[in-house]
Amino acid sequence: MKKFNYKTLNNFKVNNEIINKLTRIHDLRGQITSYKVDYHETLNRLIEVAKVQSTDSSNRIEGIYTSDSRLKKILSDKTKPKNRNESEILGYRDVLKIIHERYKYIQINSSNILGLHKILFSYAESSWGGKFKDSDNKIVARYPDGHEEIRFDPPAAYLVPNLIDSLCTAYNTEFSKEEISPLLLSGAFVFDFVSIHPFKDGNGRMSRLLMLLTLYKSGFDVGKYISLEKIIENTKDEYYAVLKESSVGWHSNENDYVPFLNYYLSIILKAYRELQDRVGVINHQKLPVEDLIVKTIQQELKPLSRRELVSEIPQYSEITIKRALVSLQKLGKIKKVGNGRATKYNIIYQ
Repeated sequence: MKKFNYKTLNNFKVNNEIINKLTRIHDLRGQITSYKVDYHETLNRLIEVAKVQSTDSSNRIEGIYTSDSRLKKILSDKTKPKNRNESEILGYRDVLKIIHERYKYIQINSSNILGLHKILFSYAESSWGGKFKDSDNKIVARYPDGHEEIRFDPPAAYLVPNLIDSLCTAYNTEFSKEEISPLLLSGAFVFDFVSIHPFKDGNGRMSRLLMLLTLYKSGFDVGKYISLEKIIENTKDEYYAVLKESSVGWHSNENDYVPFLNYYLSIILKAYRELQDRVGVINHQKLPVEDLIVKTIQQELKPLSRRELVSEIPQYSEITIKRALVSLQKLGKIKKVGNGRATKYNIIYQ
């Protein structure tokens, strides 16, 4: 039987890169604390943007998606899901909301994991929501070019209930001792959960929801304002690579957590840096919305969609940004690139 050694994380050795990332994350969290008082309205806009991005990105990683217009209507309860993809997107939205609002009361145990999984599939016509898998499965990496690759053979289905119980016990025991960084424990927990692959479907999405939950419970709430799922989606190839690298020797308790934890901390650090950029720097500049749009596109060095601009400029509403884009086009300062869903905006250089 696989055993989870969370006391040493398989004799895990903390290298300088990991130490530096942990230090920087803690520093940024401290600096950003005052934002919750100073920039309350901006943060509220960021929360709404992050909810949409997290729901969209976490599902897209698994090949589940719908149009932008349908996504907005579904998430705002302005329409009902019309297919399985939209039903599962709606389920993710509900679990995300529960974690954001009730994380303090959600203990890390099998019962709650099953409960969240049941909600994830509550709109879908499935019989496996809230139940561990009843047949063996494999972990498959899906790449942007469409090809798939078997990454790992998880434990047999009959072992799953005991493995999840053992995993939760190991995590909770070491978390309560406060001897190991909660960020490292969170990363190890998420990695081992994915490796167990306890469900017939929804394992990747559940792992990202549990990432958010364990970070919340550890005092790191950056996922509330910046979509961790979107950052993972944008680095999906690296995500699959480190999962594979850290999986070697997993069944015999000899796997190396370093590759995955190093990546995991990079995701969290990037999220904190993005939060600092969007709230700290932008709010101190007090620029008009038109100037911020131009400045943001220039800094990104690429065309940006309206959704991306709303995310990058949280102190202005989507309606305000939409009007500013029309104004900037009339003034000949920006131009449209692409059509429909692929529409983006770029600078017109004089």
